[in-house]
Amino acid sequence: MIRILPRRPLRTGLLVAVCLSGTVAAARADYPVADWTLEAVDGGVVRFHAELDRGPVVMSFWATWCKPCLKEMPHLEQLAEQHAGRITFLAINTDNTRAVAKVGPYVNSSGFKHLKVPMDTGGLVQQQMQMGGILPFLVVYDGSGREIYRHIGYKEGDELELAAALDELLAAADADTPVDTGKPAWAEAVTTTNRLEYSYSTRTRREIFDNWLDVAYQFGGFRTGILLKSEAPGENGERENEIRHRFFEFESGDVSVRAGHFYGIFGRGLVFNAYEDRTLRVDTRLDGLTGTWRHDLGGFTAFSGSPVVPDLDLRGGDAYWNAPAGLRVGASGMTWRPDGEVSDDGKVRREWVATVRLQQKLAFAEWYLEHGRKKGWDFQGGDDDYNMGSALYANVNLFHGPFSVSWEHSNYQRFVVVPDADGTTALNRPPSLTRDFTWTLMNREPHLTDADNERGHNLDAIYSGGGWTALLSGVRLENQDLVQLYELGWASLKAPRTGDLRLSGGFGYQDNNGLRQTLVGEVIWYLNPRHSLTLAAEHQHVRPDLESGRDEGAYDEEFFSLEFKMAPTWSFTGILELNNKYEEQRAPDEQEGPFAAGQVSYTLARGGNLNLWFGRRQAGFLCSGGVCKYEPAFEGVEFYGVFRY
Repeated sequence: MIRILPRRPLRTGLLVAVCLSGTVAAARADYPVADWTLEAVDGGVVRFHAELDRGPVVMSFWATWCKPCLKEMPHLEQLAEQHAGRITFLAINTDNTRAVAKVGPYVNSSGFKHLKVPMDTGGLVQQQMQMGGILPFLVVYDGSGREIYRHIGYKEGDELELAAALDELLAAADADTPVDTGKPAWAEAVTTTNRLEYSYSTRTRREIFDNWLDVAYQFGGFRTGILLKSEAPGENGERENEIRHRFFEFESGDVSVRAGHFYGIFGRGLVFNAYEDRTLRVDTRLDGLTGTWRHDLGGFTAFSGSPVVPDLDLRGGDAYWNAPAGLRVGASGMTWRPDGEVSDDGKVRREWVATVRLQQKLAFAEWYLEHGRKKGWDFQGGDDDYNMGSALYANVNLFHGPFSVSWEHSNYQRFVVVPDADGTTALNRPPSLTRDFTWTLMNREPHLTDADNERGHNLDAIYSGGGWTALLSGVRLENQDLVQLYELGWASLKAPRTGDLRLSGGFGYQDNNGLRQTLVGEVIWYLNPRHSLTLAAEHQHVRPDLESGRDEGAYDEEFFSLEFKMAPTWSFTGILELNNKYEEQRAPDEQEGPFAAGQVSYTLARGGNLNLWFGRRQAGFLCSGGVCKYEPAFEGVEFYGVFRY
């Protein structure tokens, strides 16, 4: 809870005054928190410091694939309506290019009228906030830009804790009384987060320890920071301590400049999308210099830098113009010299990639179109000929009351840009038409987008009204020879709360390395306003593809979880996975089931979280945004923690 201090004189220069009158204050430049600018889902622009000029701000990060986020969003809408005019609610979407086209349909069909929804597709604000990967992630700022409340995750009943914190904040504002943030005034500009992961395998007697210590300091328009990565040992079995990120940036008005490590995205990632995912161990950062200019009429970004692994000098730029009638015109480009490659005549041949895009947001619709070309030289056997690649991505969304329809098309041919930017992941990430599901078995056999040889369509329809939410989805992907790569059909329905119960379920099939038919369901029992019990059950029937003409037969697998939640702190979960595979159907390192596990989670004050997992699980893929990491079968203990200092 918030602590309210007695009223006392304030020292000049210290940012301890609370500005919570609810009126629009004069623009300020002395907020202790960094500013940012993002495009909103409705086509507008959200500037964080401009929102603070109006008073307190609630900032919550969410994604369409995050089940707790989707449960929290309606409560945020209710609180935003209740405090309209006094507190601004920013629901910052973190979907990457894989699902960003689905954000508008979800927000419009859900009828969220009081939430502002900025789009952090490139993860820039997430990096600035040191999120650490857990969603939802909620922070409350008072009118002076001081952080007074932070919470990770969502449990049924967490909204009551948030509502109480906001009531105390407004009561302090009405009494003109400062709020105790728990930090000295000099520390308001310092942000420090520590994330650690520890695992011990009872089968291999091997332990792994990783730690990320992230420190940033904000003073005026300047911001600097470092991140220390420690492995003792890490996943690769080696011990090391290194400074992974270091940067210095300056922002003044519409201009920002950053030197050191940086991330970014152009358009929807066809040309450039450098990002970090610590869970999947993806880090495609660049090291160099980047600058951005933004204005109501448009904007421009340029950079020069080098990726983590290949020895390349990359230069890139992006520009856009906000035309009348909600139309935006943009272009992106990047060029680099192939590593060590020189043609027969001794001349340097640089490769390049470029796209042009159009988008428009209207009251009843939005559309996006981007087309690109890529040139890469072929030095094999002394051939100086170049090969051309191309990409086309299109998206149309239609809205009418609680109904939304979304259509996507993609066509990629030889369009992977810098394929091993961090050793494994490319520097671009074109939109994928497949989904990240909130259900475990639906994600069991993922499809990895092939930007060199893929084309396809996706069609979604959403209805959300009267407490009901229905979704229909269909996807078909082929290679350039029209050979099917992936097919999906999915339908889900979530019912309104009836008494102390709420039900949801779905059915889908996937044709990807075999046919998978999946039935899922979830029931939530609200024991009281802060305690709940959630039972989720999934069943999947699998018929693998034939290998060497031999039919290996079909098998079934089930996944069950029972979770007891005590908002706003404790959560206890039991997990059981079953299958009837025989020896030939199991992966080489996969053990025979059943697979049982338990999980205990505790949410700390000031935005920390502790999580203990124990038991055994089978081998599988861990995926995020179309990038997957294979996890071997595991038996033992894992501990995960996020600490906020």
